[in-house]
Amino acid sequence: MIPHATDGAAPGTDNRPSKEDRHARRRWQAACLAALSVLAVLTVSAATVGVLPGDPELRLALVALATPDVVALARVVNPGGSWVVLLPGMLVVFALSPDVRRRWWLWSAVFVGGALVEQALKSGLARARPEDVSAGFPSGHATSAAVFAMIILYAASRSRLSPRARAAVAVAALAGACLVGLARIELRAHWPSDVVAGWALGAGLAAGAAWWSLSAGAAAPARARRDLAAARPDPRAARG
Repeated sequence: MIPHATDGAAPGTDNRPSKEDRHARRRWQAACLAALSVLAVLTVSAATVGVLPGDPELRLALVALATPDVVALARVVNPGGSWVVLLPGMLVVFALSPDVRRRWWLWSAVFVGGALVEQALKSGLARARPEDVSAGFPSGHATSAAVFAMIILYAASRSRLSPRARAAVAVAALAGACLVGLARIELRAHWPSDVVAGWALGAGLAAGAAWWSLSAGAAAPARARRDLAAARPDPRAARG
């Protein structure tokens, strides 16, 4: 099990959120707003322009790298954005991270919400894929892979892993999401902006969930203190 950074302090101590927790909330807030801003810009651009300037050139440059070995690797990596891999992956995360497991419903809702938003954007924009008439903006594989990567980052940040171990986990998680997105381009399924929009959507929703989770955890001790104070008898009433 991942060593876990417990929420709050020991009984009898000040249970207010630490400075580190406040900084963590700000970082997740910034990540959420930045990712959703990127998604908004790409969505407006796709709605007004269609295929973005530079998309065809970048796609051709990436597809030109698709040697047989690269395509074979892309096919191996591609399921990393589907439930075939992500469902057992999340079960492993739930088993290893008490903090993620405590709000399993939140992280499950992020996956469902990401899929719903992705499908709504595809239906609303109906921007065709490079070699197919079906809608491809944003990439569903990239969305789900980004959600999973951000959940792993959150789990690692709430653990007692060493800074070096946390960095290694972060690099591995982000590299996995990047490889899934690139695989979708190499397999000729998406424009590059489809993939970037999927990354932004998944990262924005998962970062928002992490931001909310930390904020809710910080609010709970304050509510407990208020409830305790309200439950204490008034000394003046006792003397009366």
